[in-house]
Amino acid sequence: MKYLLNIILYFFPILLLAQASNAPQVNVPKGIRIGMEVPADVLGKTVDGKSIPAINALPQDLVILDFMTTACTSCIAALPRLNNLQNANSNVLKIISVSYEETARAQALKKKNEVFKANKLDFVVEDSIWTRYFPHQTVSHMVWVYKGKVIAITFSEFVDQDMIDSVLKDGKLDLPVKNDFLTFDFSRPLMENNLGKFSFLTGFIEGAYTKFDRYADSVNNMIRECIVNAEIVPAFLYCYGKIVELPYIKDSRIIVERPDKERFIFDKERSKYRELWKRKYGISYEANFDLHADTKTNMKAMIKDMELKLGVKTALEPRPVMCWVIKDDPEAKAAVRSEDGQTIANFAFMLDLNGERPPVINESSNGYKYKFTGGSNYEELKVALKKTGFLLTQEERQIPCLVIK
Repeated sequence: MKYLLNIILYFFPILLLAQASNAPQVNVPKGIRIGMEVPADVLGKTVDGKSIPAINALPQDLVILDFMTTACTSCIAALPRLNNLQNANSNVLKIISVSYEETARAQALKKKNEVFKANKLDFVVEDSIWTRYFPHQTVSHMVWVYKGKVIAITFSEFVDQDMIDSVLKDGKLDLPVKNDFLTFDFSRPLMENNLGKFSFLTGFIEGAYTKFDRYADSVNNMIRECIVNAEIVPAFLYCYGKIVELPYIKDSRIIVERPDKERFIFDKERSKYRELWKRKYGISYEANFDLHADTKTNMKAMIKDMELKLGVKTALEPRPVMCWVIKDDPEAKAAVRSEDGQTIANFAFMLDLNGERPPVINESSNGYKYKFTGGSNYEELKVALKKTGFLLTQEERQIPCLVIK
């Protein structure tokens, strides 16, 4: 199960570019759309009991509503960045967080979470109006309102100084719309009127989300393997993951031996916005096979076919990578166990899921449960683990990597 999770974690919702032959039908709940005036309803009360008036009553020309929840860790992590943006543009910009959650829940988080405690943005709670005006299923959901009119609905990454400057200069934004209610008929072939064995590769498909699936056709005795709106690396990992068990293949396990590395790994400094990068380099692919063909054989054929169509070569190979290695401390005294804690194996697994850390290798044989606390960086984690009877080292190890040539 954990290997399946590792693969799933690589697949994120993807915005779209290329138009396929089976144009999607978009079904969005009624709400306020881009280009419409915002209603005159008050925004509500904040977690601190402050009343926020209607958007048109605010002195700032640009108001951004950040629909979020206290359970969204990425939303909380973004608060310092949003605070800095409002502080730098306080005369023209107002950012307001909006949540349907009860006041008590937000207050509880404010007591124990240092980031939320330091937040100076207004945090509206118990919202039952604005969420209906701007329906969504995932957060953060950012609604841009300029001089009383909705000009954009975006992902959080687009809220930066460059975009704020663009609004203040031009009064508009030309960005992908965050739409959580797309519908797309994945059961229909991406390329129409094709029977028998065939394969097809194209770019992003407008109006579809990311999906990896298979569809059986008992009438024609075929099965269609389908990948829609995927980044290139996850597309290959999906196939490899059906052939062998994979560890979590984060960026440090991806070796690109090509000059066009940008196609395969998102570089924020170069590409800046991941959603736009996905539109440029994302792919959609399908292939038909005999209904009862072996899945592993099909996946190997898909890898070879995608390699040919994309002009690349891929392989799972051991390569030297700097890792964090967890071992038992032979000199440690017996640490306090905890039935509501976790094993070092599970702790290492969750630690490895952080893409900003090096690959984490657990070499401990300890199967008891402990309470692991503290450690935001290597040195702090090293100290924290030693208290529980484990050693943490940094070592170069030969580990499985996805190599792209």
